[in-house]
Amino acid sequence: MAAEGCTGPSWLQQLGLLLLLARCGARWSGPGTSLHLETIFLGRCAEYSTLLSLQTKNCTSIWEAFKVVLGKDPCSVFPSDYDLFINLSRHSIPREKSLFWENNHLLVTSYADNTRRFLPLSDVLYGRVGDFLTWCRQENASGLDYQSCPTSEDCENNAVDSYWKRASMQYSRDSSGVIYVMLNGSETTGAYPVKGFFADFEIPYFQKDKITRIEIWVMHEIGGPNIESCGEGSVKILEDRLEAMGFQYSCINNYLPVKHLKCVDYSMHPDCALNVMALSSQAKV
Repeated sequence: MAAEGCTGPSWLQQLGLLLLLARCGARWSGPGTSLHLETIFLGRCAEYSTLLSLQTKNCTSIWEAFKVVLGKDPCSVFPSDYDLFINLSRHSIPREKSLFWENNHLLVTSYADNTRRFLPLSDVLYGRVGDFLTWCRQENASGLDYQSCPTSEDCENNAVDSYWKRASMQYSRDSSGVIYVMLNGSETTGAYPVKGFFADFEIPYFQKDKITRIEIWVMHEIGGPNIESCGEGSVKILEDRLEAMGFQYSCINNYLPVKHLKCVDYSMHPDCALNVMALSSQAKV
C-alpha cells in the first residue's frame, strides 16, 4: 500500500488534466465540430420532413448544399454561402405561428412543443438541422476541426454565426400575421439585446405588408430577478423601434400560458401560488 500523500492522481483527475490540456491548445474559443455531424443532420432532416409533411425535400441534396461551407476557411464563411442550402430546405411557415426570441432558447423550444403550438426558427427545417450543433474546417487543413471552432469573439464570418444569420433572415421574410417575440426580463444585460440576431438579422427583414401586429412577451425567471418589464429599459427601446417602423405592437409581462409551463418545475414557489390557487378552484367546480 502506498504511503499517504504519495499516491498518483485518480483517473478522474487524469481525465480532467487531459481535457484542460486539450482546451489550452485549442485554436478557437468555441467547441469543436459536433461528432457525427452528417448523421445527425440527415436524421433530423428526415424526421422533420416527415413531421412537417415535406415529402418533396431531398435530405441528401440539402446536406450536399450545406457541407460546402465545411471546405472553407473557418473565418471566411459568409451568410450567402448558405443560399443554396436555404433554397433547398425552405418551406412555408403557417400564418401567426412564428415565435422569435432572445435568451429563452429552451423555454421557447418547450413551449413550441415540437411544432404543435408554434414554429420558432429551430422548428423549421433549415433551423432544426443545425440546432445546438457546431461545425468548422481546420484552419490550415482539409479536415473538420473537432477540437474548437471560432465564435464571434474570434472572427465575424464564422460558419455557425453565418448559418444563423442567413436562417434568421429567411425566417423573418417568411413570417406573417401576428408575430410573437419572447424575451427574458431576468437577463442582466437586458431583455432585448440592441446588437443581436433579433435586432440585426430578423427585425430588418420583417415584411411589413405581411405582418398585422407584433406581440412581445417579457418572461421573468421564477423567483426573479425582474430586471426589465414592458415599457422599461431595452424593452422600451424595442417598442420605440417597432413604432418608428410603423408596426402595431403590444407587450405582456409573464404571458400566462408560458408562465404556467415554467411553474411546472416550481409548483410550490410563491411566484406560482396564484396559478396553484386557480387550478384548485377549477378542480372544486
